Amino acid sequence: MNRRRVTGHIWDPPVTLFRHPKSLQARFSGRWIIPIPSRTALWGVTAYTGHRQVGTNGQEEFVVLGLQGARGSFEELPPLNLAFVIDKSGSMAAEGKMDWVKESFGVFINQVRDIDFVAVVVFDSGAQVIFPSAKMDGNRADLKRAVDRIVAGGGTTLTAGLKLGYEQVLSNFRKEYTNRVLFLTDGDGYSEGMFDMAASYAAMGIHVSTIGLGSNFDMSLMREVARRGGGSSRFISDKKTMVEAFGEGLGRMIVPVARDLTIEFELADNVKLVDTWAYDHTSAAGREVYRYPAVHLGDYETAVLKVALPPGIKRGAYVIGRVSTAYSDMEGEKVTLPSFGVSVEAVEMESPVDGISNATVLGVGTMIEFAEGLKEIGYEYEKTYGWSGEEKDNHIDRLIAKASYLKNLISNTQTRLDYYGFEDELSILDSYLHVLGGEHSNNQELKPGVENRPLMERAKALFREMELDLKSRNPGTIVISGFAFNDGRENGLCDLLDEMAEETLAGVFTVVERSEIGKIMDEVKFSLSDLVETTNAIRVGHMLAAEYILTGTIIPMQTTAVVFSRIIHVESSAIEATAQIIVPMNAEVRSLL
Repeated sequence: MNRRRVTGHIWDPPVTLFRHPKSLQARFSGRWIIPIPSRTALWGVTAYTGHRQVGTNGQEEFVVLGLQGARGSFEELPPLNLAFVIDKSGSMAAEGKMDWVKESFGVFINQVRDIDFVAVVVFDSGAQVIFPSAKMDGNRADLKRAVDRIVAGGGTTLTAGLKLGYEQVLSNFRKEYTNRVLFLTDGDGYSEGMFDMAASYAAMGIHVSTIGLGSNFDMSLMREVARRGGGSSRFISDKKTMVEAFGEGLGRMIVPVARDLTIEFELADNVKLVDTWAYDHTSAAGREVYRYPAVHLGDYETAVLKVALPPGIKRGAYVIGRVSTAYSDMEGEKVTLPSFGVSVEAVEMESPVDGISNATVLGVGTMIEFAEGLKEIGYEYEKTYGWSGEEKDNHIDRLIAKASYLKNLISNTQTRLDYYGFEDELSILDSYLHVLGGEHSNNQELKPGVENRPLMERAKALFREMELDLKSRNPGTIVISGFAFNDGRENGLCDLLDEMAEETLAGVFTVVERSEIGKIMDEVKFSLSDLVETTNAIRVGHMLAAEYILTGTIIPMQTTAVVFSRIIHVESSAIEATAQIIVPMNAEVRSLL
């Protein structure tokens, strides 16, 4: 029975949709971020697991390794000797990319200092210097006019542009300065000799950072030029990010704090690597090694592992692996940092909570599942070419179900993280569903990992997850705002969860009295459902002088109810954790509704 006519084409998504977890970190910056190092450190390495608890019977687990450089103001940067090499080929006129560059230069010009040297080179079919290297004392207006006069048009000769950029930096080379070429392009073109050129100038103390604009540039080329040239690479897809890169984010592209850095993750015995996502990675004998040619001020890098934990884990603390870091400081001295373990709590319960709990890992993990799901749909769809009848219909039905599952997964992540920046991903899934001839049903639900488990066991696992998260932090004060339905209702299930939250977490943090919370809520005229919005929760946390606030939400579905709770850091506004359980709508639950 051929119930639909399938037309169109499903493309292979990995390159265009999911280059690397680093790009995800850029998207999520400000909501769930790698911690900024202390004032005494120039950079730091942090490891996150998707859960605080795992089952003793084994399971798959995400581990995110985050590298973060310290941040500083433009005024704190060392003296700069820069050459901007700008692609002005015809494609730069598309999507307003040349306008991004010009607006970004306006931000840069407003903060560049008199002591800094700046040059501008443009290239298309050839290359030319439009602003020779000069100190900025008295030259800002000329620099701005030179950039404003750039008009896109022509071909793309990358090598010629890079060569002129290096020559401009060399003309005012000073050892005490940061000597750097910033190479911007939105495409690919003639590039012969770029790698050797980058390596040669790096040996002389002149480095290059690359900026890929849009989505059609040669990503591998840009990464390798930056690697050979001892710099960083950035991929920018919108004007806002471009302006930030030329403003407060400039240090991330030009001021190194470490070189030749390696982060090694040594898997514990019987822990197996399922997959990993990173730029420069090698595997050997249970050791996953990630390499970074340079780390800059404010820079961040992310490596993601998915590992399989074995069955038969002993109950209690369980070390998944150990992280070791080595690098060269700016004087060239080799340094090895003390290693540290990455651990979880093993409990005698299969899948203690439903879905990833750590907010940083949840954002990255959702995008990985999305990308891998698209690959699966694309590859499986190709198999149906030439098929007909019921066999094809059944196969397409499975792909429609997969696409609908991914939509529900992303919607769930949006709600839990209070972040609605997945519009592109949802639009792509709608396109897939259209091509497949299916429709997405909002009533399709995410299912619990374990069906037959009493409500109290599920709730205890939820609060144990939050308790373990808080125990990893410095003691402080927490506001437990209380659970509410997403429509503002409160009932017996809310009361039960509130009592369990206070009872579990009072032994970890100082819990603000409920009466004090009530006074503040009356003052600002909030209901509990208003605290689903992170900004509202943070406002209440500030008014109660708390370090953290825990909010809880219940979302009833047809056959299940989603219960999740967030821990929000009041000062940084970051959502730190968002544990979730999915509760079957059985007689026990219905009696509390």
